[in-house]
Amino acid sequence: YVGDRLTIAATLTDLGEANVEDGLVCINGLDGDLFSGLGGCTCENFYITLDDSDDANFEKASVAFPSTFISEEASGDHHLTFYTRQSYTAYGPISLCLTGDPYAEEECSVEGNKLSSSSSGPLQISSVTEEISHVGSNAITLRLSIEGEFVGGDTAQLVELEQTYESTCLLENKEETTSAEVSLILFGESYNCGTMTFALGEDHATASCKIENMDTQLFIGGQKEYGGWIRIDYGYQEIQSLAFTVANE
Repeated sequence: YVGDRLTIAATLTDLGEANVEDGLVCINGLDGDLFSGLGGCTCENFYITLDDSDDANFEKASVAFPSTFISEEASGDHHLTFYTRQSYTAYGPISLCLTGDPYAEEECSVEGNKLSSSSSGPLQISSVTEEISHVGSNAITLRLSIEGEFVGGDTAQLVELEQTYESTCLLENKEETTSAEVSLILFGESYNCGTMTFALGEDHATASCKIENMDTQLFIGGQKEYGGWIRIDYGYQEIQSLAFTVANE
């Protein structure tokens, strides 16, 4: 109502598998002349834990924004937009056929999809294929081709990882692409696989990973298949709007 104070709060619920450690929620769309102090973009940080049931932010968080006096000129219809951002990580367990003579190997095969599954989330790993080439008599080079799919929905979009920390509502994307960081965890080590780049409006992208001069002496005890993980780190944003009406008393 005109003459009252408007209080805005966002309730955020974690329906996923991991904590939100670095969330940011911003509001925009209010006329600063009608809602003093809330014109332009206003941002607040939040976190959600799934580990500590005694924490105030267990499974969900409520983020309050500064309240504002509603002027007499504010009577009528308005809209408000929420921008919610956080960093995300996708994991995909893989089983690789690693041997000094892969194309004559009978106990496993380098052919086919090596991905077992993908963690749930807006970006999912859809396939991982491998290729092996010899480097001398006791070493190989491993190449992986990794495919990702964005399934975030109409209100969601990928953003650059560093943009998840930007206290601004409208993010610039001059390149019209968004990159995610890809790595491989194998034999207890993490290998940097560069980036997976999504073109604007596209929901599929690929990345390649090359590990050179792997010593075949690692493949001991007659074992042919080895487990590992693909990891993709990326930024995520949801944009949601709502309409409301300010009434006279």
